[in-house]
Amino acid sequence: MKKYISIITVIGLVALIVVILVMNKKRSLEKTQIASGASTSVTVGMDVVREEQANMSFSSNGSLEPVRELSFVSDVSGRVLEVFADEGTRVSRGQVLVQADDEMLKADFTASEAAYNALKTDLERFTNANKTGGVTDQQLETIRTQFIAAESRYVSSRRRLADATIKSPISGTIIKRYVEVGAYLNPGARLFDIIDDSQLKAWCNVTERQVLLLRKGQNVRIKCDAFPGEEYAGIITFVGSKADRSLNYPVEISVSGQEKKGLKAGMYITANFDIEADQKVIMIARSAITGSVKNAKVYRVKGGRASEQIVTVGSMTGNKVEILDGLQAGDSIIVSGLINVSDGVVVKNKAGR
Repeated sequence: MKKYISIITVIGLVALIVVILVMNKKRSLEKTQIASGASTSVTVGMDVVREEQANMSFSSNGSLEPVRELSFVSDVSGRVLEVFADEGTRVSRGQVLVQADDEMLKADFTASEAAYNALKTDLERFTNANKTGGVTDQQLETIRTQFIAAESRYVSSRRRLADATIKSPISGTIIKRYVEVGAYLNPGARLFDIIDDSQLKAWCNVTERQVLLLRKGQNVRIKCDAFPGEEYAGIITFVGSKADRSLNYPVEISVSGQEKKGLKAGMYITANFDIEADQKVIMIARSAITGSVKNAKVYRVKGGRASEQIVTVGSMTGNKVEILDGLQAGDSIIVSGLINVSDGVVVKNKAGR
């Protein structure tokens, strides 16, 4: 009897031990699954998509240019006697810059002038005589032909003589001088590079959506890195009507002499176009965008998992970007921690929301 009791007791102890081991294994398995689930989730920053008041203002970069720039060349032949301007000289329109040798030109002009005046007198005399019958029509026509030829030589010689005194065709500043005293000029020889910087202009490129918001005469705020904190007033003087191969449109901005305040041609500027708009648009953080602008994607959060979503990107303002298609107000999206995120992965919000 005692033997049976001992056997039953041993069996009971073994059964108890088995039950305890099974329970412990179950608890361990549950903990392992919990830990495994926690380790496969990715902690990210999330945000809720909202509609915001549209801010259509944008900026574009460019560089300043003079309103006019001229490579001034010679119209005459001859030896250079004097040069009256150097690099950096401010010149006015009509100011004498170079004097070429005009001795032969003066002699030619004097002779052609004398011939012209003599034939002019003869033509008047022959005309009066023709009225009274003293000169035939043929004689009058011959003297008239001679007079026309003499007048042509006279006008040409006068022009060549005047051109020997080379004058500036525009007002501006000489930035490069190519001519020296004693040099021999030929027609087309380069003399000076002159810029008119009484006004400055800047060329910027804008997109096809932005060009629709601009018009000639619109005011523009200009900033220049060379003058931190300063702001300049510009005005749109031209809006391109044809895009280039990059689908960008050229826009010309003029800065008047009163407004340029130290700005110089060649300086890099940023043009800020202030556009007022009443419509609402969806704007999200730029950090939420993955891929290129033309193939942009975001990750929406559905049921605790990341879901890849293709979106169409519009204009960018600061650290936000406009979404034209692919999202709607109320969607939850991932805005940070994207490095470990892929389609379908379990995510949790690091902010606890």
